[in-house]
Amino acid sequence: MSYQQDLIICRELGERHGEGRTLNSLGTALQQVRRLDEAIAAHQQDLVICRELSERHGEGQALNNLGTALQQVRRFDEAIAAHQQAAARFTELRDHHSEGQALNNLGTALQQVRRFEEAIDAHQGSAARFGELGDHHREGQALNNLGTALQQVRRFDEAIDAHQQAAARFTELGDHEGEGRALNNLGTALQQVRRFEEAIDAHQGSASRFGELGDHHREGQALNNLGTALQQVRRFHEAIDAHQQAAARFTELGERHDEGQALNNLGTALQQVRRFHEAIDAHQQAAARFAKLGDHGRAGRALNNLGTALQARGLWRVLTGRGHSDRMPPPVLDAPLSAALAPKPYVLVLPPADQVPPHVDIEVDAESGARRRKIMDHLWSIDPQ
Repeated sequence: MSYQQDLIICRELGERHGEGRTLNSLGTALQQVRRLDEAIAAHQQDLVICRELSERHGEGQALNNLGTALQQVRRFDEAIAAHQQAAARFTELRDHHSEGQALNNLGTALQQVRRFEEAIDAHQGSAARFGELGDHHREGQALNNLGTALQQVRRFDEAIDAHQQAAARFTELGDHEGEGRALNNLGTALQQVRRFEEAIDAHQGSASRFGELGDHHREGQALNNLGTALQQVRRFHEAIDAHQQAAARFTELGERHDEGQALNNLGTALQQVRRFHEAIDAHQQAAARFAKLGDHGRAGRALNNLGTALQARGLWRVLTGRGHSDRMPPPVLDAPLSAALAPKPYVLVLPPADQVPPHVDIEVDAESGARRRKIMDHLWSIDPQ
């Protein structure tokens, strides 16, 4: 029997308690199939019934579920209000487990509107509740989300500690997906404090976990982040391999934006070993992906890196006396470009993903620094293959 049929029966019988419970289950099911406006309506109706019946616990559940649906349609201010009310209800009822869930969801919504200090408080409260209750899985989720919020306010040492604790919780539980997410986030935090060898280990562990699970999207993210860490310690050939694998994963999945990031990072690594033709091709493809998606900021940065590659190739030809020949000399292994021409990778921490309640994944993007000039207007019309 479907939830809709249950709902009809409850209404015919005037069974308001049953109607509210069914609406709650229906809303959750609708969220699973991304019929989000209908899910929001179901949770709102459930909330009305719970308030009519003075069902404080049911009201808290309805508010928390309503908040997660509102986050999924990016109505974050309304989601924050819903999660705050839910947490308050559960606090009054001394239901610390449900309070912890509401606080964790509240933190993710606050991160989305860049209220990071409040998000940190919410995730800390959530982790404390779950830790006291011995729910180490949800404690790990809260700690991982806490780490991402701490990264956003550049409290990297605290973020590292939070991600390490989260990874440990998931490892103990045999939760390889949670472990992979925590390790990837740990790696980005370690890069920020220039602990690159540890970051490499973390990203490798993350890529391995996701590869075993067949989660090729997150495997690609971990590989791309691994590549940026490898570039920082001048292991450029390994970085090239990591970025190529990442780009391949995203190409298979049709994830054009992530593919563009991997290609752009691949280009910076190729420049470092003077494989300029391949670097130019990678940056051109990255710019085309971003331009087609309307992400003109990243398209501009890819074009800036392309300009660096074109300038470096021209200088290399002059220095090697090869004129305008298209035949290039073999690459010089791990030989750096001059400081003036070398692309400058940096770690970019992005906002958390929309998934609720998420383990927030942070991507790392290596791009060049100062803009030089606009590169060939026709490149905007390149059609990616």
